[in-house]
Amino acid sequence: MMPVRNSLSSLLLFLRSHRGYIDTGKVVIIAILSLISLFVSVYVLWASPWTGFRFIYVFIPHLYLIPIILLALWFPKSGMKLIGIILVAIFSFWIFTELFGYEFSISFVMLYTGLDLATIMVLLLYVKDRRLVEAVISDLITRSEKRKGLDTGRFQGDFDTILIGFQSSDEDERREAVYALSELSDERALFPIISALRDTSPYVRRAAAEALETSTSHKAVTALLKALEDEDRYVREAAAEALGHLGDVAVPDLLQGVSHPNWHVRLGCVVALRICQGVLPTLDPILSLLSDETVYVRRESVKTLGRIGDESIVPYLIEASNDPDAGVRLRTVRALIKLTESRDLVPVLTRLLSDPDVAVRVRAAEELARINGNESKF
Repeated sequence: MMPVRNSLSSLLLFLRSHRGYIDTGKVVIIAILSLISLFVSVYVLWASPWTGFRFIYVFIPHLYLIPIILLALWFPKSGMKLIGIILVAIFSFWIFTELFGYEFSISFVMLYTGLDLATIMVLLLYVKDRRLVEAVISDLITRSEKRKGLDTGRFQGDFDTILIGFQSSDEDERREAVYALSELSDERALFPIISALRDTSPYVRRAAAEALETSTSHKAVTALLKALEDEDRYVREAAAEALGHLGDVAVPDLLQGVSHPNWHVRLGCVVALRICQGVLPTLDPILSLLSDETVYVRRESVKTLGRIGDESIVPYLIEASNDPDAGVRLRTVRALIKLTESRDLVPVLTRLLSDPDVAVRVRAAEELARINGNESKF
């Protein structure tokens, strides 16, 4: 068992240390698949016995989906480049067919290729944010042509008209009313938005939480803390982010909230403190979460301490490196490296080289090698 574990650790360490070659390999794979698609296209349209059959034209654009999908998966931050590649591929195919006299509409190509791309992108988004995709699909299915142009502008910035929208039976209209009200510089907007946090629709509650992040009222803090107990995960996440953006006005309540009996509230408070721009008088409440009964709270508390802590909390994080959860231990290594590069970490990292979890072992080996490498330069 130990040789297998060591071999796996060595393999992962090798892969991490050669990320540049791996990325180059991905680019090569995408380029090869693109060239294969091009050669197949030329053959089918020029030399194949199937040339002239319309159904074969429908098949060709799908070839380019494979490299495009790999590009989207492996390089997700290259959105504009991906769009450019799609457009270039479509128009290149169109120009090619024009030059060789094939009757093939560019709109036809875009329709068939676009439908496939849209389906794939929706599936990828669904994995990332289920509620977002459900909201989009719901919007496409339930809205009639008459209401397609409906947006916050329909309320014309009128407070009373927007309030009427809050009473609508349509959750989309109620959500738009929340956004419209948040755009007004009207102090009366606070209470209707807070009331929307109790809406039956999670989409409306999420919109209300997002709308409150620009408030300066303590009432918004109280309402958002309550929203951290919401049954919907995405509402809780929106509330935590909003609390973080509120800054100093929310700090005292957030520090109190980390001892709340509901672990969702403790989790939301520690996440909000991590992104908060306010001044924290003490880190003690967060340090107490390192022994929380809920593993998710312990993970986020370590991550938060690594973001906003200093070298004074290093001993607490070293103790947390013994946590029974591998996720906590891995985050502890990251947090320790962010806070200090002292030789005092060497014994901790050395101990973690024999950790039961391969990801922890690999990360400890990486950081240990980096510390030793930096010292050898002097």
